Amino acid sequence: MNHSVLEKIRGKVLVSCQGTAENGNPFYLPEHMVLMARAAAAGGCAGFRVNTPPNIKAVRAEFPHMPIIGIYKIVEDGSEVYITPNMAAVEELVSLGCEIIAMDGTNRKNAGGLYAWEFIAEVKKKYPHQCVMADLATLEEARLCAGAGADILATTMVGYTEESREYRTAVNYGLVRRMREEFPERFIIVEGKLWTVEDAQKAFDSGADAVVIGTAITNPMGITRRFVTSVGKQ
Repeated sequence: MNHSVLEKIRGKVLVSCQGTAENGNPFYLPEHMVLMARAAAAGGCAGFRVNTPPNIKAVRAEFPHMPIIGIYKIVEDGSEVYITPNMAAVEELVSLGCEIIAMDGTNRKNAGGLYAWEFIAEVKKKYPHQCVMADLATLEEARLCAGAGADILATTMVGYTEESREYRTAVNYGLVRRMREEFPERFIIVEGKLWTVEDAQKAFDSGADAVVIGTAITNPMGITRRFVTSVGKQ
């Protein structure tokens, strides 16, 4: 793997430029993602996390030299795994030149019958030079993904699996510290539930090499809902 991309983002903030029409978010078209990326880049971010080929193509055209964490969310029957869950999705992201491909790294089976971390091993075997990021939720999954060859361990799925549900609304900084202790040379990204500068700084202090901020920057609907449901009487 070319480690230069990791050095480009080490100690930096990346921004997740995503949106879906299904949940009522008015920002979901490729042109919306480009505007989000443009604003984030103007603010000084080091790269982007982008979902689906059309959005990746649009952001790449605007920012040809900035690192992209590419994902392809696909819901498949019979499986809870949806972040880049099959080889066709991986191949599409590879063809788009994503510097990093993020994949589900949980201990759950994809539609093909493989545990997500087992699929990571298959991808690394086929594309040994591709930087792969494992979106995981627990320390055991971090161990499995590291053993499968994942280049980046990320906390993206914390709170979204049964084993991690207690952290549905909070960052599991303890997990970050334990991953850093157990994998001192592995690149660690904290993603999810980072709402403030203090949250992000605590992630770095806990051992993160980089952070990915999503809703707190690029989801006005989510930000508004958080205020509405957290304060006063509506």
